[in-house]
Amino acid sequence: MVRKQIGAIARTAFLESIQQPIVFLLQLASAVMTLLVPIFQFHRFSEDGRLARDSGLSCMLVFGMALAVGTAGRSVAGEIANGTAASVLGKPVGRTLFVFSKWLGCVYVVALFCLGQLAALMVSERASAHFVMREDFSGYATDPISLTLALGGLVLVLAVAAGLHFARRQRFGVSVFVGIVLSQVAVCALSGFYNRLGDWYPIHGEAACTGLNHAHTHAEGAMHLLFYHPELNLRVIPVAILVFLVLLIFAALATALSTRIQTGGVMTVCTGVLLLGLSGDTFLSGERFVLVKRLVSGVLPDLQNFWLCDAIAHGGHVAAGYVVAAAGYALTCCLLFLLLGSLAFRGRDLG
Repeated sequence: MVRKQIGAIARTAFLESIQQPIVFLLQLASAVMTLLVPIFQFHRFSEDGRLARDSGLSCMLVFGMALAVGTAGRSVAGEIANGTAASVLGKPVGRTLFVFSKWLGCVYVVALFCLGQLAALMVSERASAHFVMREDFSGYATDPISLTLALGGLVLVLAVAAGLHFARRQRFGVSVFVGIVLSQVAVCALSGFYNRLGDWYPIHGEAACTGLNHAHTHAEGAMHLLFYHPELNLRVIPVAILVFLVLLIFAALATALSTRIQTGGVMTVCTGVLLLGLSGDTFLSGERFVLVKRLVSGVLPDLQNFWLCDAIAHGGHVAAGYVVAAAGYALTCCLLFLLLGSLAFRGRDLG
């Protein structure tokens, strides 16, 4: 019974959230800004594709925080203001269950957003200029095919969503939100059938990918021919998961705050927490800020432990054990914020 109630409330919160125009606009803006980086890139920053990767992760954090906080704020504070929460709680639904379910619905939204943004940033990094050495080519090469497919997929999603809305009255925002995720994931999957120079596998095989000559490829045997080789930087996935965990923390914090204050105030508080969490060590440096720094570090989550863009630079990796430990820390923060939000919501008069 409790599981059905949580699922129903979370699913309703998810569908109501992605129907809002601001949700798909944030997602669309994040994807477009990420995919345009290779076009306007004029510096490598000591590593091929680093600017596109860091920009994509930054868009995931900034736009994702606005999405998580706005979704949680509207889902809780908005329903309290219009009386929907009172009608739901009039049924056999506890206030703690209500708060947790609303947060879970926000998690669904953030998870889909991060999936689409991760696919977009991997395409953007692949499309950036990389040094390629082959028998017939040596120099920097981009991937215009993947970039064209990714940007064209966004245009196609908008056109299809408009057509479905006109013909079947389907929600335009829902179609766009889901379509952007599917289009970017599809481009990532299709990119494994060709390389940056436009050579299709298995026609050119390993020679087209690694720069080996055809004689060597055929001499080694058919086992070295590549039929599918996605040249994507999979090392970015753990870093993206850490950013996703940060967004879960902000969603829980926004859900808790929304039980007492409106969405604008929630956004202000969460922005301050983000700045202190990422730059607190710089702002509070010095002996006179020792007590304040200890207080801030004891109350607010240390977000610097989740922002590890530099850890994967120049071939670096983020260990799976670190991601698991960070997930435990993030979920603990989420449970703490949701518990405090439930306690604050119990004393709230909904009449």
